[in-house]
Amino acid sequence: MKTLFLLFWVSVAATFSSFATEIRTATEIVGQVEIQRPRYLLKTSSLKAEVFNMPFGESYLISEKDKLFLKTADVRQIDLVFTDYPKGQDLKKLNLNRIKEVESWRKSLVSDYEITWKIIRQTDCKNEAEAKTMFHGIVIHYKGPQTEEDRLMEIAVTSKYLPLEEDIKDPIKLRKSLPDSTIFKVFERNKNWKNMAVVADMTGSMAPYTAQLVLWFKLKVNDHRIQDLIFFNDGDSTPNSKKVIGSTGGIYHDKGNNYKQVRELAMKTIRAGCGGDAPENDCEALLYAYKVAPKASEYILIADNLAPIKDIVLLEKLNKPVRIILCGTSYGISAEYLNLARETGGSVHTMEADLENLIKKSEGEKFTFMNQKYRIEKGVVVKEYAK
Repeated sequence: MKTLFLLFWVSVAATFSSFATEIRTATEIVGQVEIQRPRYLLKTSSLKAEVFNMPFGESYLISEKDKLFLKTADVRQIDLVFTDYPKGQDLKKLNLNRIKEVESWRKSLVSDYEITWKIIRQTDCKNEAEAKTMFHGIVIHYKGPQTEEDRLMEIAVTSKYLPLEEDIKDPIKLRKSLPDSTIFKVFERNKNWKNMAVVADMTGSMAPYTAQLVLWFKLKVNDHRIQDLIFFNDGDSTPNSKKVIGSTGGIYHDKGNNYKQVRELAMKTIRAGCGGDAPENDCEALLYAYKVAPKASEYILIADNLAPIKDIVLLEKLNKPVRIILCGTSYGISAEYLNLARETGGSVHTMEADLENLIKKSEGEKFTFMNQKYRIEKGVVVKEYAK
C-alpha cells in the first residue's frame, strides 16, 4: 500500500493542483461571506506576515514593496481588508479589482485552494474622513524559512515558559500562562496511551508546544506513560544544500524521567540549530524512535502542521502506527499528515478533536475533520472543495 501511495502522491498532487487552478477565481473569492470587525488587528503566531497598503477606494499599492518573496513563499492565508463606507454599500467590484491585483503578483495566490482568503469589512467608522484613517489593503500570511533570529527567539520563549525547576513556584499557574494547550488536552483525552515514545519537532515556532510537553513532567509527576523522548531540529545548523534525506540529523534522545532532564534535552536540541528551510525530517526522526525505543507501545509525533514533511520518501520504512499531534492548525489541516497517519495505521489529533481509523476508510469514502471535508481518492486522503 505504501509503495502505491508514494507512486501516486506526486501525480495526485500535480493533478489536484491543476484541478484547483482551473476552478477558483477572483470572482469566487469576492463572493465569500464577509467577516465584520470594528477594526482589523494583525495577529501572527506561527506564520510571518507582509502588509500591502492600498488607498481608500482604490486597488493599487501605495508603495511598490519588494514582492520577490511571493514567487516562492509558502503562503497560507490572505486577508483582504476594507472599510464599511459608504455604510452598507456593496463593494464587491472594488474588492474584485484588489483580488485581481494580487493575482497579477502570482496567479496561484488566487487559484490555489490550499490558500485561505478572508474578506474583512471594518465597521468602526462613521464618515469618509474616519474611514480614510483605517487600514485598507492585503495581508499575506506565509511560512518563512527558519533563521538564526528565529532560533534565538525560540530559545528565549522556551526559557520564559520553562524556568529552572527551583524557580517554579506554581506549576499550574505556569501552565495557564501558556498561549496554547494542545499537548495537554490530547494527552488528557487519550489516557489509554501507555509506554509512549514521543517524537517532537523542536524547530521554528514550536516553542509553546515544547513548553507544554516539558511542563507535563512537572505537573504529572506520577504519570509515567512517556518512556522515551526523541527531539529533532532538522539537521542542527547544517546548510540546506548539504542535507541528505535519511541522514539529516539533529535528533536527540533521552528517557522521559523528570522535568529537569526533559528541559535540558529540549534546550540542547533548540540550541543546536533551527533547521533552516521550512520542511522537516519527521520520518527520519520516527525511524530513529523505532530504533532507540523498539518496545514502545505508542509512537507519538508532535508535528508542526505548517511545515511540510521533507523526507516523505521514507514513509515506506515506517512499519509501526504513528499517532500525530498537530500543532498550529488555525490555518487549516495539512493533508500530508493525514496521509502519514493513514499509511502507518495511526491517527491524527488536534486540541479539539481526534481522528481515528484512517486506515479503515475505503476508496471514495468521504469524511469531515476540523470543519474540512476530505475523501479517499486512489488510496490517498485529499481535500474536497466547494465548486
